[in-house]
Amino acid sequence: MKILYCYWMQYNDVNSRGGGVQVYQRNIINQLRANKNTKIYTLSSGIAYDGKKECYVEKLKNDGDIERFQIVNSPMLAPSKSSFYDQSMYLSDIQLKAVFRDFLQSLGGVDVIHFQSLEGFTLKVLELKEEFPQTKFIVSLHNYQCFCPQVNLWKNDEECCDDFHDGNDCLHCLGDYPSTKSFKMYYLFDYYLRKIGLSSYSKPFLGKVKQIYGKLKPQTVKKQVDASVNNHEQATIFADFRELNVSYINQYIDVVLCVSRRVREIAVHMGINPKKAKVSYIGSAFAEHQASESQKSYSGGILKMAYMGYMRHDKGFYFLLDALEHMKPELAKKVAIIIAARFDDGEAVLRAKKLQKRLADVKLYDGYTHEQIPDILEGVHLGVVPVLWEDNLPQVAIEFKAMGIPVLASDRGGPSELSDSFYFVFKNGDSHDFEEKIENFISTPDVMHDYWKKQHHLITMKEHCSQLMQVYNS
Repeated sequence: MKILYCYWMQYNDVNSRGGGVQVYQRNIINQLRANKNTKIYTLSSGIAYDGKKECYVEKLKNDGDIERFQIVNSPMLAPSKSSFYDQSMYLSDIQLKAVFRDFLQSLGGVDVIHFQSLEGFTLKVLELKEEFPQTKFIVSLHNYQCFCPQVNLWKNDEECCDDFHDGNDCLHCLGDYPSTKSFKMYYLFDYYLRKIGLSSYSKPFLGKVKQIYGKLKPQTVKKQVDASVNNHEQATIFADFRELNVSYINQYIDVVLCVSRRVREIAVHMGINPKKAKVSYIGSAFAEHQASESQKSYSGGILKMAYMGYMRHDKGFYFLLDALEHMKPELAKKVAIIIAARFDDGEAVLRAKKLQKRLADVKLYDGYTHEQIPDILEGVHLGVVPVLWEDNLPQVAIEFKAMGIPVLASDRGGPSELSDSFYFVFKNGDSHDFEEKIENFISTPDVMHDYWKKQHHLITMKEHCSQLMQVYNS
């Protein structure tokens, strides 16, 4: 079987760019590459630019028996937000379709094309299903790029986007973000650094670019907003973006893999054919030795909680700070918190430190590596995943559960799906409901066992890849 994996970033990028999806793609490739009956190709797009106009496929150095390719000068930059205002190009471009067709023919065709995202590609590429009817076209929904070019369905960095008002809300949504031109300049620099074997220097360079952008961003943001606000035509393009993505997926994609039940619900609500939408929980290395009971049994007293991730509104970090700051004093004294998140906001760090006066204990970690996780979470009774957006299935929730830490999650996205216990789900953004759940654990410690009684088995990479192969072969 010949499988082509498409994502905007290569699975073995030296700078580990591409987020959790890049890690996921690397994991499945490493699991499947041992199969002698499987030939794997990878194709990245939207990050390689050489300063010329021609769009073409470039062969990269093989990784063992994995053949790697990249599209150079794609009409669409990746990630999706970097070309947010270019969706007319995404919808109308035919150049990339021709380039993709020639590439497939050069490989002698493939049996499966698995898009981890359509970021960096253009829509009409999917029309190639008509020319390669025996090839199975699959797309995974790790985010919501097919419905939202900002990818998170998270409006103005402050609320879940349940209604985009026919694209009009998209005009104001991007806010404080670098321009497409800035991204292309970075990718141009990165491309030639990689050419001469200095890939590792591109990430520090990006750091400098961000510093410069931080000083110039008021002018940059104003220019972006002025170019789009009150533009009826642009709003129509955003509406067409969602409508046509759904239409094309229903027409040309064989299977839509949704990484949680909630993702499938959203996809079907958006118009995806429910017969094509299949729940497929991603595999995780953490599942190999997953716990089936709490690593630290809670029997009353101080409840030790942990938050791991980012200091971001959509992740619920600021909601958590607010909730802890306003928690009833008598309850707060029975709660300890560990916060492991890169210190991107100095003011938030100070607020977290001040919680020491209210809570039983507070420990802060300025970011973390996976190797540090066991030490950071030593003795933790409860993991908190208070997401405010429809977070598809955060890796941190999987990590908590695998290590024997039950997860108290909001009802947004997929993190609450790891157990069916209603004691461990609270209404997103509702600090009163959050506090009631915490108080219930402290007053009735036996409730903690209900998480494990109603838990769902975490999927190992081996199990997940076996499921993938069934989809590929069906």
